[in-house]
Amino acid sequence: MFKKKWVRMLAWIGGGLGALAAAVLGAYFLWEKPPETAAGNPVLTELAQAQSPVPSASLPPSPTPDRGTPFETARQDGVYTLLLAGSDDGTGNTDTIMVGRLDTVRHTANFVSIPRDTLINVDTPIRKLNAVYWTAVYSGASGSEALRRHVKKLTGFDVDCYAILELDAFERAVDALGGIWYDVPQRMYYEDGPVIDLEPGWQLLNGEQAMWLCRYRRDYVNGDLDRIEVQHDFLKCAAEQFLQLGSVPNVKKVASILAESMDTNMTAANMAWFARQLLRCRSEDVNFYTAPNTPAYVHDLSYTFLDLYNWIQMINDCLNPSTEPVGEGQLDLVYLRGGEVCCTTAIQGIAYYSLGRRDTPPASYEEPVYEEEPVEEEEPDILPPPESWITDTPPAEDASPAPFALPTDMDWLTET
Repeated sequence: MFKKKWVRMLAWIGGGLGALAAAVLGAYFLWEKPPETAAGNPVLTELAQAQSPVPSASLPPSPTPDRGTPFETARQDGVYTLLLAGSDDGTGNTDTIMVGRLDTVRHTANFVSIPRDTLINVDTPIRKLNAVYWTAVYSGASGSEALRRHVKKLTGFDVDCYAILELDAFERAVDALGGIWYDVPQRMYYEDGPVIDLEPGWQLLNGEQAMWLCRYRRDYVNGDLDRIEVQHDFLKCAAEQFLQLGSVPNVKKVASILAESMDTNMTAANMAWFARQLLRCRSEDVNFYTAPNTPAYVHDLSYTFLDLYNWIQMINDCLNPSTEPVGEGQLDLVYLRGGEVCCTTAIQGIAYYSLGRRDTPPASYEEPVYEEEPVEEEEPDILPPPESWITDTPPAEDASPAPFALPTDMDWLTET
């Protein structure tokens, strides 16, 4: 009897704990929430139309589309797009810019980095994408909306969600996750500014060390482009670790840290929902890319020109949330063709573009090497036959040229 009583008590306790766990899990799932898409939530929109159909005649007319934008664009079911940006040096420049697409139906995620030096179609002294955010903020406008607008010009679609991450938030989020194991590829040391000090090898990186890794670019041959590859490798490694665990440690805490420390249109519940959707992906289905580009100098400044047609292919393969492909006419993009600067729309400030010209000498000035002007070849003199200039008698050794006679007045005066 005593034994049966304990069995019933344990069963009751176990059932209570199970019910409590189910309640907590249910409350968590109710708390997390998918974000709205740029055109409204497609799943909720379709559900509402099915329950309460609206005659097409009562729908408001479509707004006048932008150049090349179709009047009606169908969204892929369950696809969300994100714009993620982070400051690199604390000056406000968004040196890390990524556009992502999360497919919650096929459980795939793609993230594409747009280089910070990407040239945008504006008529300003500096035309780099990474300067858009702080330029807008300093002028009293919304930095996130300005960056979002320019990214739309480069991709052909408006992102659903955006988040501009502060350095401090990144560090605290990594610490809340318990750190990230990563194989640091080389010795990283920098002291001309915020100190970076990392030894090579497999190690558990805390928040500060992870920030060092993602910011470092001093000894890279290709500078920012090589740093992007290291950032991709780090993020891929982090995703694999959490996908193997099947959970993200302290996901609610991390979401709260990010939501409180970012310029974003997402809530903590949205971020938690995204985290759970990412956990449903396999590691091989989470991919990172860099926008195809060509570096070049314009007026002594380093820029990156996106390669138009390769970039359009990557947009449609990796990022486009629509069932309709993005075309050249939907972009406002400056690119190179045969060494000449071209644009998919009207180029702003065409006089600015003079590739290779330097109005002022660079810091490490080298004396220019001028090419000699080509000289037309003269026809060779035709020498007379040898018989006419070979003689048997050599000239006298003391022979000297005839004396030069100065002209007299009579030589140039003439009678009238």
